[in-house]
Amino acid sequence: MAEPKWLQDLKEEDYIKEDFDATGKSRYTVEGIDKNDPDWLNKAARKVHAAEGDDYVKLDAGLLTVNQINWMLRRAFGELTYVDDNNQFLWYNRPTDPNKKMLAKRTPDQVGDTMGAVHPDIRNVIPEAKKVIYALRNKVDGHDEVKMPVPNGNRHKLILHDYKRIEDDEGNYVGTYEWVQDIYPFVKYFCETTGQKLVDDPDATTGATYKRDGVDIATGASKHEEHVEKKQEETDTSSGASEY
Repeated sequence: MAEPKWLQDLKEEDYIKEDFDATGKSRYTVEGIDKNDPDWLNKAARKVHAAEGDDYVKLDAGLLTVNQINWMLRRAFGELTYVDDNNQFLWYNRPTDPNKKMLAKRTPDQVGDTMGAVHPDIRNVIPEAKKVIYALRNKVDGHDEVKMPVPNGNRHKLILHDYKRIEDDEGNYVGTYEWVQDIYPFVKYFCETTGQKLVDDPDATTGATYKRDGVDIATGASKHEEHVEKKQEETDTSSGASEY
């Protein structure tokens, strides 16, 4: 993923200390159950007598049943996950369709796992994840959010991982919330609705994940080729609103 510069500048000796084995204890840690137990969710829920089904939950601005909360979150835009301040993966909005291919795959048996167990120990996956958590835990340079797009060579698909620091009412770090979504459909809808289009910025030097020196870094398409493609699509669009 494409990291912002301030995140790249963090010292490895600092963020690598993040405890991805979750050996500590959060305010709400359910003790006495192996965190990496595939049945952690059911065992932990029974131990704390968790609300479920048609039980009501009083929220800060509403009253809903557990079922209503689940149904609503399953229909939320994007893939959502929550990791507590002890680096334990506690929740994700499970898709209604079990066969749906997730952008950041999670499975029910992972709920309760440590961050070390959730992330594959290959390449630099775990160090990079530690960097994000460390940055949000410590609010490095005042940042409480990390946006990381995933370059994939397709300019009609822009997958964004958006990590946000979660705080309690006193401003203490209590976890990290992740939102994953292909944001291109929103951009496409905006262009179609407003009659506007996207064009290359010749002055873009930073943050341009897909473009370098006038050539698409994945496909090698030149500006001329892209210009011809754009003109053809504009001609074919009956509404007059470009898909770009």
